[in-house]
Amino acid sequence: MDADDLRLIDEFITASNEFSNRSQLARAAIRAYVEAKLGCAQGTKKMNEVVVELPPLVLDTIAHLVAEGVYNSTSEALADCARHQFLHAEHVETLKKDANQQRSAVKVVPRT
Repeated sequence: MDADDLRLIDEFITASNEFSNRSQLARAAIRAYVEAKLGCAQGTKKMNEVVVELPPLVLDTIAHLVAEGVYNSTSEALADCARHQFLHAEHVETLKKDANQQRSAVKVVPRT
C-alpha cells in the first residue's frame, strides 16, 4: 500500500467510530468481501440473514461494545439483543405451551 492508501484508511477509521485500528478494519473488510463473494456464488443469502438499518447512536454503541471485546461482531451483538428481546423466559414458555397444545390437538386418522 502506498501513503495515499494508508492516509485514506486512517481517515476512514477516525471518522467511522466503528474501528479503532487498521487490523480491525482489515478483518471486517476481508470477512465482508468473502461473505459477499460466497453469497454471490450461492445465489442467495441465508434464510436467517436480514439487513437492518440502525440509527447512528445505536450503531456507535454496538461498535463500542465490539471494540471493547464484549461481542465479536455487530452481527453477534444484534443476535444477542434480539434473543433477549424476543426470547425471554416467559415468551419461550408461552411458545412451548402453544406448540404442545397444537401437537395435542392433532389427531392421526388412519387411511380406510
